[in-house]
Amino acid sequence: MTTNRYIKMWKEGAMGAVLTLLCAALILPGCQRRPLEDPDYNTRVKVQINTRAIMNVTCDIYNEKIPVPEIQMDVMHVIFFKENSDEVACEAYITDTEIDETGQKAFYGSINIAPGTYRLYAYNFGTETTIIREPYIWDAVEAYPLSVPERISSAYATKVPSGESVTYCPDHLVVARSPQETIPYHSGIYTVNTEARSVVESYYLQIKVDGLEYVSSATAVLSGMSSANFITRGERVDNPQSTIWFTMQKSDDDGKPVICAVFNTFGRPDASSNNLEVTFDLQTRSGKVQHTFNISDLFLSEECINHHWLLLDETIHIDPPKPDTGGGFEPEVVDWETEHHEILL
Repeated sequence: MTTNRYIKMWKEGAMGAVLTLLCAALILPGCQRRPLEDPDYNTRVKVQINTRAIMNVTCDIYNEKIPVPEIQMDVMHVIFFKENSDEVACEAYITDTEIDETGQKAFYGSINIAPGTYRLYAYNFGTETTIIREPYIWDAVEAYPLSVPERISSAYATKVPSGESVTYCPDHLVVARSPQETIPYHSGIYTVNTEARSVVESYYLQIKVDGLEYVSSATAVLSGMSSANFITRGERVDNPQSTIWFTMQKSDDDGKPVICAVFNTFGRPDASSNNLEVTFDLQTRSGKVQHTFNISDLFLSEECINHHWLLLDETIHIDPPKPDTGGGFEPEVVDWETEHHEILL
């Protein structure tokens, strides 16, 4: 019995020693344990929006009587790629905003990403007429405009060059890009700062109209425009080209009646490589009137180069409507008849 008692005491002592060693092993390195999201590597991305120098939108306004294109930004889509690959390391939609001392907006948000070197880009998400193609292939990310319905494009079938599609004007798209962004090992919060600028340009177009009071509506198409933009590379797509469609506004310039518009485009190819034509389509009470002008040289004018103003010297003449046809922007509605029909239930 004495021997068994000593054996039992030895086992209990050995077990106690093991437990003591295990506790020590857990306690001693306890200050080194980290949660799954390491607080030492907290990272946020901040996208500063720069819209200060967009001609005919935030500067160089020729005609303050007509609306200018808005830049709608509620969400920024941010994508980090692993260095020299198309593998996505992190993706986030950031919505928090602040206004800096210059009045410019900035988007920011936290991201879960390890230290390392990445490629990143960000753009304002949710544009209506600007579409993003291949967002997860760095060299192929492309912004392009939405095509118009066939009923619109068919109205200009004879005015659109072969091979060009008719599209809406693209919405302004602000893009930030960094082909090499290093996130270092850090404590606390590290901020990735980047700046976004629009890849879309705005132009002001105007032509005088004699007899504008007889016009009920007006639209235009402009051929020979850049068809897209590779937004991670900052490169315009000049081949193929596209034709953009937009509505015109009734206004005046120094007392002279005009139709005018501020339209958006991804830009224009070099003047030597394209033929820029604008077709105005005016609906009058006497019918439809179309006029086409070649404005390639107008794009080389000082007013266009410095301010993006396209001011045609020509005048479109609209004849007065025939008697009893109504009156343009204030049309008469005549010969309405009331019809009664019985509906069997």
